[in-house]
Amino acid sequence: MDFGLASGWAMSLDIDCRLLRGKFSLDIQLSVERGSTLAITGENGSGKTTTLDTVAGLLACTDGKISLHGKVLDDSTSGEFVQPELRRVSTVFQGGGLLPHLSVEKNILFGRNTAYKNTAKFEDLIEQFNLGGLMSRKPPTLSGGQRQRVALARAFLAPSDVLLLDEPTTSLDASSRDEVRRAMRVLSANYGGVVILVSHDDTEVAELATQVAKITVSRGDFTSAKLGGLVVK
Repeated sequence: MDFGLASGWAMSLDIDCRLLRGKFSLDIQLSVERGSTLAITGENGSGKTTTLDTVAGLLACTDGKISLHGKVLDDSTSGEFVQPELRRVSTVFQGGGLLPHLSVEKNILFGRNTAYKNTAKFEDLIEQFNLGGLMSRKPPTLSGGQRQRVALARAFLAPSDVLLLDEPTTSLDASSRDEVRRAMRVLSANYGGVVILVSHDDTEVAELATQVAKITVSRGDFTSAKLGGLVVK
């Protein structure tokens, strides 16, 4: 299966999905176009990361459908479900998710032909993310901000149509947050697909997002959450 972008076609991620997990339900109704950066906000435990897990294929819709560029990723009615590794979705988590035994260069190139490092695109990527002096170092020797910049560069380089950023600046100090925000601005400006950012940082949302959606929660014996109603900035 090829879930790449077709030349000349607009691409969108379309979600109409309900998840039930014990006494918690999450309803997601979103349509995000190619080239957009959607910020998802909401209180802790409201379902922000759960939303990303659903897009990535780590969770399946209890009821509903997810499609990317018109191709079904998850359909509870037909039972169709595309496995995570076939979805062309990249994710950057809070800790970066780097392989500690590999150098920065090998982390960025992980899963790609090593000959790619000799291309102009790779050199430009390293310059844009300010990683030139770090290529031989390993993740345990890097600061939190440096690790996140490496993770963002790796995600940008990976062949994907959707990029998920799960609170990438959480737990970083102010200086490191600024470094990572600059890298995310580069990424958002040049990435050709859909970017979904989960963040509690109002500055981050204001700087990066083209659309914002907030999860609303109703609590009781059964907790229900709803994500929809995009606000275009």
